[in-house]
Amino acid sequence: MQPEGRRMTVTTASAPAARAARDRFLAFAFTAADVLVEAGTDGIITFAAGAFRVRFGDDGARFVGRHIASLIAPGDQTTFTMALSAMPLRGRIAPLTLRTSDAAQTASVVAAMLVPDPPARLCFTIGPVPAAGTDAVAEGPARLQDPVRFRREAEAVLRAGGAATVGLVEVKGWQALREGLSPDAQRRLREGIGEVLGGAGGQALASEVADGRYGVLAQGRADIEATVRQLSALMRGNPATRQARVEGTGLPLDGGGLASPQAARALRYVLSRFTQAGTAAAAAVGANGGLAGILAQASLRARAMREAIAARRFRLAFQPVVGLADRAVHHYEALLRPVMTPGGPAQTTQDFVTFAEAVGLSGELDWAVLELALGALQAAPLARVAVNISGLSMQSAAFRDRVLARITALGDQLGANGGGRLLIELTETAEIDDMAGAAESIARLRAAGVPVCLDDFGAGAAAFRYLRAFQVDYVKIDGAYVRAAAASARERGFVSAMVELAGSAGAEVIAEMIETPEQADLMRTLGVQYGQGWLFGKPGLLPGQRR
Repeated sequence: MQPEGRRMTVTTASAPAARAARDRFLAFAFTAADVLVEAGTDGIITFAAGAFRVRFGDDGARFVGRHIASLIAPGDQTTFTMALSAMPLRGRIAPLTLRTSDAAQTASVVAAMLVPDPPARLCFTIGPVPAAGTDAVAEGPARLQDPVRFRREAEAVLRAGGAATVGLVEVKGWQALREGLSPDAQRRLREGIGEVLGGAGGQALASEVADGRYGVLAQGRADIEATVRQLSALMRGNPATRQARVEGTGLPLDGGGLASPQAARALRYVLSRFTQAGTAAAAAVGANGGLAGILAQASLRARAMREAIAARRFRLAFQPVVGLADRAVHHYEALLRPVMTPGGPAQTTQDFVTFAEAVGLSGELDWAVLELALGALQAAPLARVAVNISGLSMQSAAFRDRVLARITALGDQLGANGGGRLLIELTETAEIDDMAGAAESIARLRAAGVPVCLDDFGAGAAAFRYLRAFQVDYVKIDGAYVRAAAASARERGFVSAMVELAGSAGAEVIAEMIETPEQADLMRTLGVQYGQGWLFGKPGLLPGQRR
């Protein structure tokens, strides 16, 4: 007699072939899994077996036709989607510790393999976490997510058309308030904040986007005011934070008549302003009017941004990228630094870039940055420079033709084939809609001798989709993984998987934000070829460049 946790409920969308049935039986018999799931290459579940009622409170039949990601807790869906996107290249998902979407958000080991026999299918197992070593699991069901992953998850929900709300919640004067708390009291308070924010709208994804500023992604028309009241009550429960003032606003994730890319740009812009300056800044850019209101108000300031770009009210700082084996400089990345101008359109690099994207000026900004970088290359004849280009520009035929014409005109000044000293980094700040157009741009740039790098690899699922669609020369691992790898076997596993994935696609790997010799040694051990960060040099001038 089978134990209750392994009692099998089997269902399939159609009668399986004898071989498929045998494969499923063997897969289930030789694993410690509670659940076996089969899906098409589109991720839609076609077969479900195992302890679904025990695990998820319903029979497996109810899950056929749903997407496999529906079995994963919202807070871990970005990680799962990243792994899922990589399956066509790697053929499997190595065991990951993720939380499932049951009421308790149970930590579970999820693994999968791609079965190529026609029809190709994805086979998943979900089982209990072994008793030893569960460092992959974050504490509690309401953990605070990484800000970049939070933003990308919110954009994914927006693009999918799901009914949801983004809440922007701020504890005023948080830095001063927490000085009266011991480290242990700070930890307990942070856990309490996570629980309150994670409970918004029944179940939510929450992130501390800046000190004392929190983003909340909640289902439906969540009552963010109620969340603010609960958080205020939590603060009043501690003498050191009793006087804390909590403010918040809810931003429905509906386009308000905007096209999906426009709505995504508006969301990105308001999150940037909130991160930098809190709820007052979010209100100042029109958050109370929804995404359409944000974009309408931003459009009024577009003229100032266009003037700032035309007048080159920014400069470039160059940070070295070195080989981890020999520490020799391979190239420099050109980093945009706005010149602070009273009354100007933005005051930080992130604001400058996201605002340009929000009002449709990313192409003009990218061209201006490229022109400055090319000028620097001419003044520093021994240097190689990487320039960041938005996905919005990369998919533009007009922008592509303009860049190629400029490279051709410079000719030998840029090295072999006209582009040997110039590299392009494709940023993921804006989602690429015209994949074919971007692929053509990348192919023609590489044909002109210009290597291409995928920036912030691992920060969002789109990077894996880009690696499949585009032939690139380098991928740059998001710095969050570099920081976390020293302390977590799970993060080290992610880095190893990304290095393996990049290598299978013919690309070399750069790790950013390396600040210590230990981080550099670890990245090299994991197979990373190049490093960038303060350990190797802060942003500054190119060799031979004059101020």
